[in-house]
Amino acid sequence: MIIDRTVWLIFSFCIGCCIASFLNVVIWRVPRGESIVSPPSHCPRCHHLIRAWQNIPLLSWLVLRGRCAFCKAPISPRYFCVELLGGLLFLAAAAHFGFWAPLAWIWIALMIAGSFIDFDHQLLPDFTTVGGMALGMLLALIQLITGIAPAADNAAAVLMPHPALALIGMVVGFGLLWLIRFIGSLVFRQEAMGLGDVFLMGAIGALFGPIAVLVTLILSAFVGSIVGLALVALSKVRIGGHTAIPYGPYLCMGCLVWMFYGPELVDLYLKFIGFGAV
Repeated sequence: MIIDRTVWLIFSFCIGCCIASFLNVVIWRVPRGESIVSPPSHCPRCHHLIRAWQNIPLLSWLVLRGRCAFCKAPISPRYFCVELLGGLLFLAAAAHFGFWAPLAWIWIALMIAGSFIDFDHQLLPDFTTVGGMALGMLLALIQLITGIAPAADNAAAVLMPHPALALIGMVVGFGLLWLIRFIGSLVFRQEAMGLGDVFLMGAIGALFGPIAVLVTLILSAFVGSIVGLALVALSKVRIGGHTAIPYGPYLCMGCLVWMFYGPELVDLYLKFIGFGAV
């Protein structure tokens, strides 16, 4: 029913905003070795505890006009953007995958947290990389034991590949990026890529299979190259310099494209080169 779908989509957006609000805490505290539970949310400048009505996703930032209610220190607009991003991605997953969307929500949340931590600190947390690999293997095990999985003609089928493909994907994803990292380090005589990126690709393979690894790698390299060239043009980085550019967020972007459009892109490519659809 239309009403049921509307309620489901509204709920998905709201839960996405709420989870992303918590992810803001994770993004700030985890790299600093702080607890994500205690102390409760507070202003980093005046340390005044934030009241419940001041911590409503999206609305509180707008009502407070991006400033602390007590000391008037500015609150980064990124808090608002992360909450909106979470809401929109959860909404998109609900619309695309239906009631299988919670499977996508878990990985989307891990990617949001991991990407922003990588942007800030050039490191990928274990809960995104190793956690993603564990999640992929857990879903494969559940499917193997129960036989429960989306139908092959359901868009959500991309979320639970065959258990054998999940295992192969993890090995291919980890091994392929480890090889690229190894060769790059030999060529450039310095670490060409963080080990966290290698584990992240292993997680993507475990969750979506080996074809997803290849598509994600191509898309992430394409987007990363454009951004890198733009930064060079804007003199933000220097060619031959040692400025670290996080690669994890681009892997996550490529993975998101795969989740929503991957099989269709592969079909289009195969048709373009004359092999027909898979």
